[in-house]
Amino acid sequence: MKEIGGYFELQLRKGEHYHTGAVQLNTARNCLEYILRAKKYKKIYIPYLDSEVIWEPIKKLRIDYEFYSVDFRLDPIFDKELGKDEVFFFSDTYGIKCCTVEKLVKRFGKQLIVDNTHAFFSRPHEGIDTIYSPRKFFGLPDGAYLYTDTLLDEELEQDMSIPHMTHLMKRIEFGSASAAYQDYLDYCASLVGQPIKRMSNLASALLANIDYENLRERQIKNFNYLHSVLGKENRFEYDNFPADTCPLSYMFYSEDPNLRKKLIENKIYVSTYWKETLALVEKDSAEYKVVNYLLPLPCDHRYDEEDMKRIVEIIHSIKLQ
Repeated sequence: MKEIGGYFELQLRKGEHYHTGAVQLNTARNCLEYILRAKKYKKIYIPYLDSEVIWEPIKKLRIDYEFYSVDFRLDPIFDKELGKDEVFFFSDTYGIKCCTVEKLVKRFGKQLIVDNTHAFFSRPHEGIDTIYSPRKFFGLPDGAYLYTDTLLDEELEQDMSIPHMTHLMKRIEFGSASAAYQDYLDYCASLVGQPIKRMSNLASALLANIDYENLRERQIKNFNYLHSVLGKENRFEYDNFPADTCPLSYMFYSEDPNLRKKLIENKIYVSTYWKETLALVEKDSAEYKVVNYLLPLPCDHRYDEEDMKRIVEIIHSIKLQ
């Protein structure tokens, strides 16, 4: 029976999810576990250049795996034929490899898993298992999307968002990411070993509250501004992706050891992704250079052109020294 009256809840806009046809789960790594269990794959090919969290479900299920390399354009170097029970896992790194995804769909068909955790706004290819992590684009306690044509025949428990809210609430209360950074690290650690669950009610409500098209346009505009100013001096070569592609960040290549430090000192937080990859690859590899020197400059929808100009000014100031 519906309740009437009582205290007020959070007032959230009752809109729609961007990914309306997907299975709603708690984490992206559990989306991968879901696929591996449902499809019963015996072996998976994974890139050296990826988050160690994808190793978790693979090792948990004791599935055979093999690493493959990528080149400096982030395209896979892979010349093997897949066996019947094998699958190829590819990440649309930074959300700029949609053209490569299309080629891999034609090559591997349904024996492909696309990791779109960096490409929230990219639509899935029909019949291709595809994973999304909205937490990479929006402030959420949990939540992931999975497109698949094979469902597990079991009832999943629903996740509870309350234990995962501290870092989000503190950032609002204190007005800065640094004030709750340890809470964020604790939150990340709490995701390890989580069973597959359905997305929490709060995460679902928050995802139905977002003005997606407005935020997507702002993020693309910020990316385009940075590329218009920094493109000529950027040693990273971008694909000619469609104009409506929404990258996660702007990747700027610099081997200057002081640039990342200078940006962080000026409260421009530039993440270092995939540190675990460094223990697996040679120092002259593309992966080593990407991890150490390809800086993901923030350009998401929280910011405007003035913020992008500040980033550019800091980059140019250190280059003038």
